[in-house]
Amino acid sequence: MSTFSVKKPEYSYIDGHGKIIIFPMFIFLLMSTLSLSGTHGPDYAIMHLLSLISGRSALLDHAIFGLTKDMFSSVILLSLVVYAWFGTNRSDRRAGILVGTVMSFFAGVVSRILQLSLPTHLRPLYDADLHFKSPSGLDSGALNHWSSFPSDHAAVVFGLACTIYYADIRIGRLAFALVTLLSASRVYLGVHFPSDVIAGASLGIAVVMATQQFRTSSMVRQLMAKEETNSALFYSLAFYFCFGVATLFNDYRSALSEFAKQLHAHITG
Repeated sequence: MSTFSVKKPEYSYIDGHGKIIIFPMFIFLLMSTLSLSGTHGPDYAIMHLLSLISGRSALLDHAIFGLTKDMFSSVILLSLVVYAWFGTNRSDRRAGILVGTVMSFFAGVVSRILQLSLPTHLRPLYDADLHFKSPSGLDSGALNHWSSFPSDHAAVVFGLACTIYYADIRIGRLAFALVTLLSASRVYLGVHFPSDVIAGASLGIAVVMATQQFRTSSMVRQLMAKEETNSALFYSLAFYFCFGVATLFNDYRSALSEFAKQLHAHITG
């Protein structure tokens, strides 16, 4: 039976990305500073322009709203992750995909924690000062109590796009084009301000870039070895995890939220 080993990558842009990572980190810190300081001028200007378009065509609004559905967004993106995985036999690239996929989800968790920890950042739909016109077909009460900065969705999908790019530049470019379109659709719908998306995207990319070095760690070696020794278990767990990432574990989040409400009512009642 063969022994798994991670070869030194033939491509150098991962090993030399230490300086590049400064850029997404700087963008994230810049967006955070603007958000915390209450500087909404650029965001408001863009949203006012979008208000001139949204709601005028129900067909356009519904088409853009459709892009936010899991089957047209994250599921397609995870399919590209699978394509990148089976598109190479190189252990180092597969290890990078494993690390990147897990850390993309972690970036989403960090983003969600920041949403809960930072001062509430109203979404365009609910910002009374903005007077944003809601597009047709959007449930305006769906995210009423959720802070929007930074976008956890953008953190996950841009992290995944970065992961794919490391494994296959050609498919990675397609992935970045896809997630840019998906994120733009969420801005159009008033779910996020542009700064929310830019901050989330920068966070996701920075986290994936910073953790690619762990693709040669002993833990990753052990996980990758399972793909050879027990492929049925490895791919079953991988499928379950990828499905959860594609849906941002919404079922778990809803269940935990409801449980927290019931527990609070039980304690206070």
